[in-house]
Amino acid sequence: MRNQLAPLPEGSRRRRRARFTLVLAVALAVHHAPAHAQVRATDDALESFVQRVVGLWSSSDVTALVDLLPSDNRVVLDTGSGIENANGRHAAAALRALFSESETLDTRAVRVTVASTRPARGFGELDWTYRARGSRSELSRSVYIAAAWEDDAWRITELRLMP
Repeated sequence: MRNQLAPLPEGSRRRRRARFTLVLAVALAVHHAPAHAQVRATDDALESFVQRVVGLWSSSDVTALVDLLPSDNRVVLDTGSGIENANGRHAAAALRALFSESETLDTRAVRVTVASTRPARGFGELDWTYRARGSRSELSRSVYIAAAWEDDAWRITELRLMP
């Protein structure tokens, strides 16, 4: 003979269903709260990172910019002569050449976006105002910076001058 439970009275069913719904709602809220906090922390950290890059770019600090490359020392690079995969030494040489030909007048972040949180990736766009050495004409270019979170810090994975 099968063991059958007696049906619950209607009021008991409602209380059980309400309790289950409440527990489910709390579990979902708790599960998603850390993810939202993580996105906010990631967003703030990326904003700070991009502002740091703005300062380094403004001061033409090639060494500090190259220090922000990932541990594999590789970056997708375009300083105006085409996109290439470069190592740190090549990136440093290309940036030195770029900065030796240009006088920075202003650099500012115009966009910072977290693209994903797992793995943490994002990008920033800089507005770079400069002039060629010896010239009075002001020029402006967008600089695209892609970044990835590695070893508890943001790292530059891509650096491109946009047309």
